[in-house]
This record gives sequence, C-alpha cells and structure tokens, in this order.
Amino acid sequence: MLTRRESRLLRGLHQRKNREAEGAFLVEGVRAVEDLLASPLHPRLLAWSSSLEDTGRGRALLAAAGRRGVPLREVSEAELREYAGTETPQGVVAVAEVPVRGLDDLAAASPPTVVLVLDAVQDPGNFGAMVRTAEALGAVGVVALPGTVDAWNPKSVRAAMGSSFRLPIVAATWEEAGPRLEAGGFRILATAVGAEPLGDDRPQRAALVMGNEGAGVSAETRARAHREVGIPLRGRAESLNVTSAAAILLHDLLR
Repeated sequence: MLTRRESRLLRGLHQRKNREAEGAFLVEGVRAVEDLLASPLHPRLLAWSSSLEDTGRGRALLAAAGRRGVPLREVSEAELREYAGTETPQGVVAVAEVPVRGLDDLAAASPPTVVLVLDAVQDPGNFGAMVRTAEALGAVGVVALPGTVDAWNPKSVRAAMGSSFRLPIVAATWEEAGPRLEAGGFRILATAVGAEPLGDDRPQRAALVMGNEGAGVSAETRARAHREVGIPLRGRAESLNVTSAAAILLHDLLR
C-alpha cells in the first residue's frame, strides 16, 4: 500500500516542476520497467496491480525488483490507471532517480564520436525517438539545449523505449556546451533545409544539431556551427520529419 507521500509523488511526476524538485521521473509498462531494472539507474519505488502477476514475465519483473531492493507497493487497477499516463499501463509503474550526467560523459569514446544536439525540439515523441535512434546508431550521448522538451517527460521516456536509461542526456546552454565540445575536437554541424549534403567530409568527432520541428536550428546555433548540412530531397516533399532526418545523418556520420 502506498503512503500519502508516495501517492502524491506518483501523481506529481507528470509535471516538470515536480520532476525537477524531486530529481525523479515516472516509468510505466512492463518493457520499460524491465529496462529500468537492468540499467544503472536507481529505481526509487514500484507500484503494481494484481494483473502483473498473471504472467510469468510480470512475476519475473517483481522478483527482479525485489532483488534490487526496490520498495514494492500493490495498488488497485483503478489507482494504477490514475498514476499512469496511458490508459493501459500494463500493471506497473515505477519511480526512478534522474541520472546526474555532465558534458564530460560525452567525450570519452574513441572516434568516430558523434553527439546529437537537440535545439528546441518540443515534441516529446520526437525527442524520445531521437534518443532511441542515437543509441541504436552509435552516438555517445545527447545534449538538450534550452527550449527542448524535458528528457524525463513520461512521453519522452516512453518514446525512447529504454534508451534514455543508458545513453547520457545532458541539458546545457550553448555557453556551457560550445566551449567543451570545441575543446574536445568536435565539429558542430547544424542541419538546414537546402544545405549541402555531408559528402565525404565526415569529421571524426561531430556534434550534429537538429532544430525545432517548425523553425529549424536557432540563430545562435548557426553562429556557432562550423558547417551546415542537409539531405538531398528528390520528391515533392519540402522537408523530412526531424527524427527521420536525424536517423539519416547519424547513419551517414557513423557508417
């Protein structure tokens, strides 16, 4: 049974101000909680309903949480739906601590090294999908510039499908990130519609900047960029979804 504080915590983590105050975020669904328990992150609490015990996978999840010493709280199905952000939370939600990661975590890997920089990307689905894409294609981390949606928004977490538990995500301004990236030998590549394709000029250390879904990259990003890069479009569509564009350019940089 949840305490009153735990109940308030679960309800409150749908709001960014509460996530920032608590240093915690919400994870829901069997697959996501399995990924959380297998990650280095610290789960603070797990709330589950009786339906979770109906499958061997659910029982294994509870056993894994118990082995990690995670506090387990059984709740009714109605309560669980109240705490979750989806209509079908699959019998489980968890609270985890937001990992503390810095810009130094992004520069340690051997080249080719690519950091994905998100400049005022506002849709949590796009954000999470790009984090997932970055991990899948071999980027070493993600920098979220001001104006970007919270990495720990429940929708961002769901869309990342576990990648945000493993891939370093750092919120920073250009004043913080720019000098560190340049000191690490990163070339800053700003994406722009109509810009020249990457071609054979693939830097060994690159910071690929994807811009806002409507406005593109900011003026400050353009001022800091060593180069603008684009994707040749042969059809009638004027542009690509930001996630699709990120996937193509990351693949091109890391192949």
